This record gives sequence, structure tokens and C-alpha cells, in this order.
Amino acid sequence: MSNQSYDYKGQDLQNQSFVGQDLSRIDFSGSDLRGCDFTKAILTGANFERVITGQTPQKLNKAIFSIVMGMIAMISVITIITFVVVTVDNQLFVWLGETYRKISSIFSTLLLFVLYFFQKHILEAFPKTSDLLGEASICLLFFLMLFLTISFAVISFSGAFLFLIPMSISAIVTFKVFTWLIESIKSKTGTSFKKANLNEANFSHALIGNTDFSFALMTGICIEGWVMDSYNRFTKSQCTYLYLQQQQRYPPTGEFQDHEWEKFLNSH
Repeated sequence: MSNQSYDYKGQDLQNQSFVGQDLSRIDFSGSDLRGCDFTKAILTGANFERVITGQTPQKLNKAIFSIVMGMIAMISVITIITFVVVTVDNQLFVWLGETYRKISSIFSTLLLFVLYFFQKHILEAFPKTSDLLGEASICLLFFLMLFLTISFAVISFSGAFLFLIPMSISAIVTFKVFTWLIESIKSKTGTSFKKANLNEANFSHALIGNTDFSFALMTGICIEGWVMDSYNRFTKSQCTYLYLQQQQRYPPTGEFQDHEWEKFLNSH
């Protein structure tokens, strides 16, 4: 099939799939490409001038729906676990008295202090987990922390005021994990150019958001006036030179040296 039979200029193409298609030199200028999947597509010399990429309300709503369903399931589980924990806690108090309260309070406080001070390292490791398991892994951590906070609150207001300290620390960590969960939803890929051939494509004045360029070939692309958000991915993408404007090659001669393409992306 001839790729010249397509005309996608100025169209609303949200959520369309172009996986593996040969769309060399096709004109997408002015089109809405949010939610589109161009994985493994051949797009050499394609015109993406003034396009919009990123998430669509449909994909965002789907992500939120999945989280809500996970929340409902987790709340059910947490309700059961909370009942069991409170029952066991009361029984241990009957057996050991105030000694149990003091020991468990000190242990809980130390554990949460460690979690609080190492939260940066823990949260930095979670994107790797979420790539494999989705937001469910982050949701799990959030609900575990929520469970701890509620449990400490119930125990504290039943008279064991020493648990107010671990409750406060747990609440802070819970809030931070919740904000990270929201950020993870906002950063989900909308448009995918993963493993696509984008050599010599024109992205002049394009609005690039939530787009995955991982493993894409991007040599000779024009990025004059394009605007990117912080949620784009360029993992192992390849580019030896590009055009800052139609006739302004960068680098002026030769090719990007080792890691220079990554440095260029980080500075732009």
C-alpha cells in the first residue's frame, strides 16, 4: 500500500494506532496526536509541525478508574486487617500491660524514623517497580502507610498517647507517597514513538507532552520552537545530529559524541 494515500494534516487522531506502519514523509502537521501509538512505525521525513502529543482524557480516566478499583479492593482488605490487628493489639495489652505499649511504641517510632529519613532512596526505586507492575505497586505502598497511620491513630486515641509520634511520622510519609502516586498518573505515556524511525522528521513548533521516544531513531529531526514537558521519555533513543532551525544544523559539523545527545536533552 502506498504511504502517499494517507492525508493526516490538521486532523483529530486521538487514540489511533499506527503500530508498525510505513508513514514516511506523511504530513501530520497541525494534528492532535494525543494517545496515538506509533510504536515501530517508519516515519522518516514525516511532518509533525505544530502537532500536539500527550495524554487523552480517555487514557487518564482509565488510569484513575484502575486506581479507584484498586482502592476499593484495598480498603476491603485493610478493613479486615485492621480489625485483626486491633484485636491482637488489645489481647497483647491484656497479657503484657503497659510494658507492651512502651516497647511497641519505641519500635514503631524507630522504624518510621528510618523510613522517613530514607524515603528519598525508597521513592527513587519505585519508578522501576511501577514500570513493571503499574500504579498498583505505588498504591500498595500508599495503602500500607495509610493502614499504619490509621492503626496508630486508633491505638493513640484509645489512651496510648505515646503512639502519637509514630502516627505523625507515618502520616507525613503517607502524604508524600500519595503525592508521588498522583505524579505517577500524570506522567503516564500518552503518545508513543517507541522504536519508531523518526529520522529527518519535522517537529517544528510541536507541543510534546507525555511522549515515549524510547529506542527511537531521531537523526536529522528539526526541533525549531518545539515545547516539551518533563514527562517525555528518550530512553536509549539515537540521534547523531539535528536541526535547531530548518537550516541550522547541530552540531554544525560531525556528530554527537558519546552521551552528548543525552546531555542535549537534559539541557532542553
